[in-house]
Order: sequence, then C-alpha cells, then structure tokens
Amino acid sequence: MKTTYRVDFAEELKKCVRCGECRANCPIFAESKREPDSPRGRLALVKLLQDGKIQASTELSEKLYGCLLCKTCAVNCPSGVITDEIMVGVRDYLDDVLDRNIIKKLVLRGFLTRPALLQASFSLVKLYQKTGLNSVLTRSKLIEHLPETMSAGAKILPDVSKRVARGRIPEVVKPYGEKRFRVAYFLGCATNLIYPDVAVSGVDVLARHGCEVIIPAVQCCGMPHLAYGDTDTAVQLAKNNIKILLSAQVDAVVTDCSSCSATLAESYQKLFEPGTDEYNQAKELSCKVYDLSKFLVEKTGVHPGPNPVNVTVTYHDPCHLKRGQNVFKQPRELLKAISGVEFREMKEADRCCGSAGSFSIMHHDLSMKVLERKISNIVTAKAEVVATSCPTCTMQLSYGLKSHGLTGQVMHPVQLLAKSY
Repeated sequence: MKTTYRVDFAEELKKCVRCGECRANCPIFAESKREPDSPRGRLALVKLLQDGKIQASTELSEKLYGCLLCKTCAVNCPSGVITDEIMVGVRDYLDDVLDRNIIKKLVLRGFLTRPALLQASFSLVKLYQKTGLNSVLTRSKLIEHLPETMSAGAKILPDVSKRVARGRIPEVVKPYGEKRFRVAYFLGCATNLIYPDVAVSGVDVLARHGCEVIIPAVQCCGMPHLAYGDTDTAVQLAKNNIKILLSAQVDAVVTDCSSCSATLAESYQKLFEPGTDEYNQAKELSCKVYDLSKFLVEKTGVHPGPNPVNVTVTYHDPCHLKRGQNVFKQPRELLKAISGVEFREMKEADRCCGSAGSFSIMHHDLSMKVLERKISNIVTAKAEVVATSCPTCTMQLSYGLKSHGLTGQVMHPVQLLAKSY
C-alpha cells in the first residue's frame, strides 16, 4: 500500500505477535469486547488488506476509523508496534482509493485551510446559541431527532460567544520586564475559536516570565487532516507553517494545545522524505516546539503571583501530551507551584477521555462510554477543578461533568496560574 504518510506497513505488521497486550489497555476494546475493535484485530484487517485478501470498502473504513489514536496500545506493546501510526497511514490509503465524503472534504480542505472562513462559520454557531435555538432544541428533545453527528455536535459544543483570541491578543506582546526569550505562540483552531481565554492567559503568563510573544499567522496544524486520511492537505499545511515559524526567528514555538505541539514536533517529520530540505526544516522546527507547561517549568521557571488560588485540582493527561510527547510531570509541577492549590491525583489520569478530536461526534455513543469511566474517576478525586492541556479534552470533560449534573470546572493549568496575578 502506497501512502503519503511514511510508515512501512510490511515491517511494522511483522512485529505483531498477537500477544493480546493491546487488548488489555485499549479503551475501545474495554467497552465493545469485540476482537475487530482491538488494536490486534485492526492490525489483522490491515494485513489482510495489504495481502489483497480483502478490498478497501466503506465497512472496512468505518472499522479502522473506530480507533482513538490514543497511543495506549503503542506504548504498552512489548514488540513496539506503532499501531496508531499504522492507522493514520492506512486511512491515508483509504482516502485515496475510496470516494471522499463531500462533507469531510468541505471541512478539511475548505474551512480548516482558511482561518477567516472557519471564523466566519463560527459566527453562525454564535447566532444559533445567542438566539436560544440550542436551548429550545435541548429542552424540547427535538435535538434527539437531528442527524446523529449533528445532534452530538450540538450537545457537546460549549458556548462560543466570546471574542476569538486572535482578535484579543496583539501580534507582538512585550515582556513585563527584561526580555529573556522571544517565542511564537502557535494559536490552534480550537483555542482561538472556542477557548480564547486560555490563549489570553497563556500569552500574559509568558510575558510575565520575560518572554516577548509573537502571534504568527499560521494555519491549522494539520492534525484533523492526518486523523481523517487527508495527508496531502496536511503536507501543504506543514510546509506553510514550517516556513512561517522558522522565518519568525524565535527561541521557541509554544502552544497550549497538546495535539498542535505533537503535530508540529513529531508528525511533520513523517510527512517528508529523510534528507530533503522539507524534512530538515521540519526537524529544525521540532527542536523548538514546546507545550506551554513544559516551557514554563523547564525554560523560564514557574513564578506565580502573590494571590492564593484556593481550589482543589486534579489533572487529566491528554493522550498526545503524555504518550505522544512524554510530558506529564510538568503540568503537575506548575499546578503544585501555585499558592493555595491543593492537588489531588485521580485514578487512571492518563486514560483517554474518548474525545480524540471529532471522535466524540462521529462515534458519539462509544465515546460517551469511554468518557463514563473518566467522569467516575474525577468524582472519586473530589476536586473542584479538572485541569488539562487539550481543548478537545476540555470540551469532552466539560460535557461529561455537565451531563452528570456536576459543578466542577475544566481549565488549562495556565489559567489557574494566571489567577495568581
């Protein structure tokens, strides 16, 4: 199978000895208990496809798109099989050989490659929420009669009435005192449009820690495109973003979104042939990319303000941050450094919440089953705030708390740090 995403199917599939360790750790298999829903089962399907024993089909595509790409199987595999990357690669192949879904194509190649158009589309969402139509649909139960994905999206999407981050933050923000670093703040789509307060807090905190912060005019990082097999568009986004970020001549590229940092630091290199200029530039960029909490802990040091933030906090590890980038200690160190914060570790803090970008919309019922276990662990932790470093995790966890009648908040660690000032 020839794909744009550089993964050697033949060599990777040989590594799988079908031991079943992946089944013991997969959040999806834990809910369905069906072999084709396990990493081992999906690898078997890919092998059959590679050997020509089955053909590409919509049914096969649906099965292979049922993976969260949470990397749990990969980090627990005794043989080191990178199942998540195989899933990305085979989706790339299926996207080429099957007719593309017109709606998916419109979203991936229309809205997500044009920031202005994407922002304009959210104006319609704001109007939908502002008129109260969402409340009417929910109270009347009419929302249940919408198409499944539309109904799921309407339920999960939070209030988007706030002014987008790109309109609230200057292109260049000066440090409060002596300049120590010049950093580019990679403003992801979800943070910009849905959680702008996170970016406002993040930039302010960086400035208080001696950083000159620039907000480059980047496009989507390309993670949604990789997840849905549109690798060709991801390549174009990567080329554009690499050019912009390297030309900015910054000490670091910092982002508050774990998926964005994982894509910039890891995925971009896998889109280009080793030894090419594009590959070398992607590698150069990867050395500069930091998760926001990691940058504050390891580069500037965390210097909270004088005001105690008296709240109990637990932390949920985003999959792309802990398993994708090995960043899990730093957010906890940041939280524990804030005066007044009582940190409480939750059980299975690194278990996937079931969001996985749009998985909670496209596979809503299954996603909710995965979420149920996470909410149970949050309740047991008895924390007032759940901190996490991923906007889609924030959306999923907020919906979970609300749907269970719980009053807890979900916040980015940097928002709590900003409160101390």
